[in-house]
Amino acid sequence: MGCIQSSEEIESSGMGAITTIGRTERMIHRSTTTSTTNVKNGAQSKSKSKSKSTTDLKKQLQQSIRDRTNGSIKGPDIDVTGRLMPGEVASRRELSVEPKSTTIMDGDITIEYAFCSQRGYYPDDPHKPNQDCFSITHKFASIGGDSFFGVYDGHGPVGEHFAKYAKKHLPTLLAKHIQQERVKAHKERNASLPPSEKKLPFNPTLFPMIESKAYESASKKAHVECNQNMIDTQPLHNLSGSTAISAGFHNGQMIISNVGDSRAILGYKEHGDGDGDGNGNGNGDGNGSQKIIAVPLSQDQTPWRKDERERIIKVGGRVMTIDQMEGKVNGNGNGIDDKDTDRKLGEDDFIDEKGDPPRVWLSDKNVPGTSFTRSLGDSIANKVGVFAEPEFFSKTITDEDEILVLASDGVFEFMQNQEIIDICAKTDNPVEACACVVDAAYSKWLEYENRTDDITAIIMYFRR
Repeated sequence: MGCIQSSEEIESSGMGAITTIGRTERMIHRSTTTSTTNVKNGAQSKSKSKSKSTTDLKKQLQQSIRDRTNGSIKGPDIDVTGRLMPGEVASRRELSVEPKSTTIMDGDITIEYAFCSQRGYYPDDPHKPNQDCFSITHKFASIGGDSFFGVYDGHGPVGEHFAKYAKKHLPTLLAKHIQQERVKAHKERNASLPPSEKKLPFNPTLFPMIESKAYESASKKAHVECNQNMIDTQPLHNLSGSTAISAGFHNGQMIISNVGDSRAILGYKEHGDGDGDGNGNGNGDGNGSQKIIAVPLSQDQTPWRKDERERIIKVGGRVMTIDQMEGKVNGNGNGIDDKDTDRKLGEDDFIDEKGDPPRVWLSDKNVPGTSFTRSLGDSIANKVGVFAEPEFFSKTITDEDEILVLASDGVFEFMQNQEIIDICAKTDNPVEACACVVDAAYSKWLEYENRTDDITAIIMYFRR
C-alpha cells in the first residue's frame, strides 16, 4: 500500500526536512528503521507520560522491525539478480487447495470460489510480513443463503495487525447492524398492519429481508465503528491502517462496499461476436458466442479523483507528489499538473507507470503521505479527511453475471480490469484462475520494479 511509514507518534510542530520521508520505491516503501530514527529527530516524545507496559510494547515493536531489516534474521533465497527463487516465491503463497461453493438466492445460484494471497518482497525489508488478509463467511448474519467476502490490505509499519483486525471485526459489526436493520423492518411491518390483523411474532427467522439501501446503511455504520474501535485500541500506531473491499449477497442483491484502493470487478456476459480462436477458446469464440467483459463495481479512492482531492483540501490537507514535495517540479497544492484532472482508477485504463502519485499530507507536517483517501485506521490521516466511510455499488444478480473478482491493489497496480477477467474466462476452475491472476500480477511487478507488493484475490464463478 502507499503509505509513508513510521512506528512513532508524530508530535513535532514543524514541517521537518523532506529527506526524513525518503523515496526508494514507486509506492514509497522504505526501511521502517530509518523512518523511526528520522521521526525521533523531529518529534517530542511522550514516552514519559505513557505506562511502562505501553513503552515496553513500543520497544518490542521497534526491536522486531530492527531484526527484520538489519540482517540478524536469515534472508530469503534469492538469485544473482536479487529476485526470489521459485521455491521462496511458492513458500510465500496461500492458495485454495480446491474450489469451494455456497448457494444464494434460495439455492438458484451456486457461487464456486477460491482465494490466493502472495506475500510481497521488499529488498530493504526482506522479512516484511504479508499485510493482506481476506475473510469468507456463509450464513452471514444468521441468514441462510447470505454470504460475505472481504479483502483487507494493510499498510504502514504494523499494517498486518490492522488488516487482521478488520478481518476479525468488520464482518461481525456488519452482521450486527444488518440484524438491527431487520429488526427495524420487522417493527415497521407490524406498525403498518391494520388493527384487526394479528401482529407478527418477534422471531428472527421471520424478519423481512432488507433492501440494498438498508444494507448499505448497515455497512456504513459497521465500517465507521470498526475504524473508531481500531484507532482506540491501537493508539501507538497512527500511521498504520487497512483498506477494505467486500461483497455481500443478500435478498438477490450483490452489495459492494469499498474503502480505499482495492477493487471489485464483475465479469459480465455480453451477447455478440467474440474474439477467440473459433474453437471455443479464449474470451468469445468469434462465432457469435458471448464475450465476458469487465465491469468495474468500485472506484479507487485516491487523490487522482477530483472529488476526493477537493474533499481532502477542503478540510485542511495538502495533496502533493513526492517530486513536488522535493521541489523537482512545481507544486500547485493539488498534487496534479492540471487541477481539473479527474482520473477514476478502476473505471479507466490509466496505469501510473511514473510511480509518483499524488499523496495526502497534513498542512504543517510531512506525514502521512497516503496515496489513498479512505481507509480504516490511519488516525493521523483521519485529521485531514482520510476516513472510513465506504462507497457502494449494489445490483440485482442476473443471468449475465458470470465472474466476480475482489482483489487488493497489488493485482491492479500494473494490470487492467479486462486483463484480469480475460484470464478468469479462460478456465472454469476458480483455483486455477486465482493462481493465474496472481502469477500474472507478480510478473508485471517484476517488469517495472525490483520488488513486489502483497497480492491477494478472491475469484467467484456464478453457476446456474
